[in-house]
Amino acid sequence: MSISISFMPRFYRYQMIDFLYKEVILIQDKRWFQCIPNLKSLIYRIYTIQPFTEQTTLCFSNNHIIQKLNYQFRKKNKPTNVLTFENLNFHSYGGDIIFAFETIQKEANRNQKPLTHHLAHLIIHGLLHLQNYDHVDCNEAKTMEMKEAFLLNKLGISNPWKNSSFRSI
Repeated sequence: MSISISFMPRFYRYQMIDFLYKEVILIQDKRWFQCIPNLKSLIYRIYTIQPFTEQTTLCFSNNHIIQKLNYQFRKKNKPTNVLTFENLNFHSYGGDIIFAFETIQKEANRNQKPLTHHLAHLIIHGLLHLQNYDHVDCNEAKTMEMKEAFLLNKLGISNPWKNSSFRSI
């Protein structure tokens, strides 16, 4: 499923890194900058271990916007931490990944994890969805969780699934 996020308000827009693609990152809620001032470098670190295409957009939004999208596309009238919409162009990977600030912050606090670590996990999770990883059944979920843990380890972030009763996002 692919959507255009151009209808949403854009508070901040910037290029990620000069040699990367323009308009890869959309910031719709300034709290992302306030709580993660190194957001740009976090995304670049993730890009170095899990590259993504110029057709990928990371949108840092809030519960209000993501709840509307969650209802519109999934018929679930509640916010969620992240939504991933695949590009319908079958010649390339890519799509839109939208993050909800309040939900992600609440989850990080509840699990006593740094917000940057939880966000890194969710960015990787969304990027893996764009590469056709899924967690619909147990085998798929285990494969995806192992890949997430492997990539997070490369960033120096501990396995979020270890000692966790919450198995799949």
